[in-house]
Amino acid sequence: MAARPTLCNIKLTIQYDGTDYCGFERQKNGPSIQAAVEKALQKIFKTPTRIIGASRTDAGVHACCQVVSFKTKSPIPVRRIPQALNGILPPAIRVMAASLVGPKYNPRFAAKSKTYEYLIYNGEVLNPLFNRFVWHIRPRLNIAAMKKAAKYLVGKHDFSSFCASHSNNKDPIRVLHQLVISHSSVVIWDSCQLSVVSCKLKGNGFLYKMVRNIVGTLVEVGMGKRKPQDVKAIIDAKDRKKAGRTAPAQGLCLVKVNE
Repeated sequence: MAARPTLCNIKLTIQYDGTDYCGFERQKNGPSIQAAVEKALQKIFKTPTRIIGASRTDAGVHACCQVVSFKTKSPIPVRRIPQALNGILPPAIRVMAASLVGPKYNPRFAAKSKTYEYLIYNGEVLNPLFNRFVWHIRPRLNIAAMKKAAKYLVGKHDFSSFCASHSNNKDPIRVLHQLVISHSSVVIWDSCQLSVVSCKLKGNGFLYKMVRNIVGTLVEVGMGKRKPQDVKAIIDAKDRKKAGRTAPAQGLCLVKVNE
């Protein structure tokens, strides 16, 4: 077997429940996913190790396919890294896979698109087992109207109306490849039923809180507070005040990084 290079670039696929974290990126105001992973890496490798993430998920947002990379000179076999990290990381964070990648690999630049999914529980009483992962909306949503509104958002647009006002994004142009809305029920443990509305968005990139602002606007359409065609005027206005409320963080999950 060929010897590993002096400096290895390692790719990790991680999952996390973001409820108790201030977001992916290291911050001064609270615990972050990045800080937790870097702390675990430092404990294993005995040296400070920085990671680069494909997506900077916000506070309270989850991930089932976040991709990160880091460089190390450690001789620990790559296949053993997930087990080593999972023995140290908090229960809310887990490393699902590790692989050796090229020296120039950077997950942020390697990502051609990302897919997020937002879950809404549309019913009277929410099972408490799921309240960390869905937005509870009691009034019955008009799914057909939401689907009509979603069609206006697909494509290349200036998404300024759906970007948080204090964002650092200089270019508001993004391409939304898909926006699929569906309604389905899942039964677990024979008696616990979760009936959810799913909003799945695939795009080449997303502005700060863009997905949550889009979902908040679509929910207002579903509740009859806006008409589907109003979404086109919202896009054209390029004004955050014209769009709907920001959906809460707990319903959002990064489900795939497409490289």
